[in-house]
Amino acid sequence: MGGIASVSTSGNELVIRIPLPADDADDASRVAFAGQSERLDGPLRWYRFRSAYQVLTSAIVAADAVSSDPNALYDPVTRTAAEYAAVARVRQSQAEGFLDRAADCFERIPRIGECMRAALITPMMFDDLRFETALIEDPEVLADVDATVADWLRGAGQVSRRRASENARRIVTRLDAEAARQRRKESRHFKDAGASPLDGRLSRFIVTADAEDALLSQEVVDALAAGVCDDDPRSKAQRRSDAAVALLQRRTFTCRCSRPDCPAELSDGQIADRCARIVLHVVARRETLDGSTDTPAYLDGFGPVSADHVRELIERPDAVERDLDVDELLEQTAQDACPYRPTATCDAAVRAAFGRCSWPGCDRPAWKSDLDHVCEYNHRDPAAGGATCFCNLNPKCRFHHGLKTSTDGWLDDQMIDANGIIWTEVTSPTGITVRTEAGNTWLLPELGLLPCRHGPPASPGPSNPRAEPQRSTSRTEAKHRYRMKMRAENRRAREHDHAAPSDRPNTSGDIPF
Repeated sequence: MGGIASVSTSGNELVIRIPLPADDADDASRVAFAGQSERLDGPLRWYRFRSAYQVLTSAIVAADAVSSDPNALYDPVTRTAAEYAAVARVRQSQAEGFLDRAADCFERIPRIGECMRAALITPMMFDDLRFETALIEDPEVLADVDATVADWLRGAGQVSRRRASENARRIVTRLDAEAARQRRKESRHFKDAGASPLDGRLSRFIVTADAEDALLSQEVVDALAAGVCDDDPRSKAQRRSDAAVALLQRRTFTCRCSRPDCPAELSDGQIADRCARIVLHVVARRETLDGSTDTPAYLDGFGPVSADHVRELIERPDAVERDLDVDELLEQTAQDACPYRPTATCDAAVRAAFGRCSWPGCDRPAWKSDLDHVCEYNHRDPAAGGATCFCNLNPKCRFHHGLKTSTDGWLDDQMIDANGIIWTEVTSPTGITVRTEAGNTWLLPELGLLPCRHGPPASPGPSNPRAEPQRSTSRTEAKHRYRMKMRAENRRAREHDHAAPSDRPNTSGDIPF
């Protein structure tokens, strides 16, 4: 039998020791290796949390030193998460979630975090325990819950995720009943497919459709959900869910802000106007459409689709076919009336070549992104600045475009290698550079081989940072409002559950005695 897996630190190094089973090892040794190596996920996650948390705290201290606006969209959490997301190749929301968990590990429930470091619980179990304690507001109560749960974990031996969560919920209920998670409250927007085990209501059903019909359906739902005002209390996912149900049942979808002067745009005309602007973009080679080859096409927001599929798409009565002749780029890439704007051909070619936002880890569809001049355009002297050309344009989602424009320290570059492959490089404020290949070179291989008629930029224009976007509420205020809302719901539910039987309405149909 192999030795026990261990994690330790030696100077500035993280040392992981786990004996590998020999080639002639017995099954017991192999099972021990598999199980022990699984336990290393917890300590490794703890050290990842610590590293990210140290960077985050440094960013917060630096921001406080210059009186950072707590309502700024690109606050220290956003900026730190953006750098982590670029290096880890994950979405911004995933990176911000990682930082939230890291902060909780060292601020809210550090002793439970130490149990993860000691391999007593897995990262998923830590996330569950974090969820169970998320509504506690009182620091003293939170510290008591943290210590009690951690002591129980250290003395309970090997426990399952469910048992750990249930025990944490029991402790939270005893010490702060209003913070106890009420599972019945979550069934309406239950994340798992199928019937909720809580009250039997269906939480999701699956509709099978072609990619284009699925995307169109999603766009219609989003167009309806987008009509609510800024004070609607539902999350984006909840608004989508309610909008989809309203469409299916032909019911009126309404805003839930409860304001008498609600500015929601949900009239039939307003909804129809938003739906009329929905367009799905498909890029296909001419030889694919005429059947000469079977090169796949690219459906924006979905990805590659087969040649047969795109030939079916072009036969749809609502399909509009427009030629894209990349040879036109040899003559002109910018509009005559406004050299800052690319021609329609250049715009479509750049979006098609990248497919999605060019920022590392971001997968926002190209036609839902902005086109950004990598080297800044010089509005005073266009010939001296960054060119409006396929070699100097790439799609960036609104968030990452704003991050580059409104914050300091980010630098991006774009180059075309000898094989015609378009590459982008993003360098973070701390000097980490991440290189990414344009995703659809296979679709437009000739684009990177076209010669450009302009010279190198002699005097790039200033970045001209826009006023930084603002949040409606700060992160702290948003978390506090969420906790207060959930605690109030729990209090009302508990008061209802503890009401005397005579106080409850008789709904059974039986004669009361």
